[in-house]
Amino acid sequence: MTETRVEPRSETMGLLAEGDNDAFAALVREYQPMMVRLAGRFVGCREDAEDAVQEAVLAAFQQRRRFRGECSFSTWLGRIAIYQALKLTKRRTREQDTRDSSDTETSAASAEDAVLVRAAVMGLPEKLRVPVVLRFYEGLDGEEIASLLGCKPSTVWTWLYRGLEKLRRELGEGDGR
Repeated sequence: MTETRVEPRSETMGLLAEGDNDAFAALVREYQPMMVRLAGRFVGCREDAEDAVQEAVLAAFQQRRRFRGECSFSTWLGRIAIYQALKLTKRRTREQDTRDSSDTETSAASAEDAVLVRAAVMGLPEKLRVPVVLRFYEGLDGEEIASLLGCKPSTVWTWLYRGLEKLRRELGEGDGR
């Protein structure tokens, strides 16, 4: 009887370092749900998240030789997924700006509080939005966010503070709209 055994992650990482495409594919399959979840926090729907992840996997494959193990493979893939999701969001925002905005204004006026908060979060500048989403929608702590974004935890806390202050001002002023 032949036993099917999953390779230990360290062995798979060794194969990845040697340029083994099957090892890359195995790791991507393992971390794809995490990538879709992260990307989904920055885009409007699951289909867009999956599109962003597809682009992220392609980008990661093209850049796989650049992975040096300075962070975990999942962190590296997560960064790429976030970048691709933000890129997709920017592209969709530009497309939306070319359409009639009156429908958006009408639906925003009748939206629930959760929708207003999400819209306010999505309206934050990217460097403030990313840590806010990772902290409050993904539940990551400052160290995890810093690792994912490649910055110091103190920088993350500064961005979080500024993002939350901006949200408080915007949502507090929402009564006069």
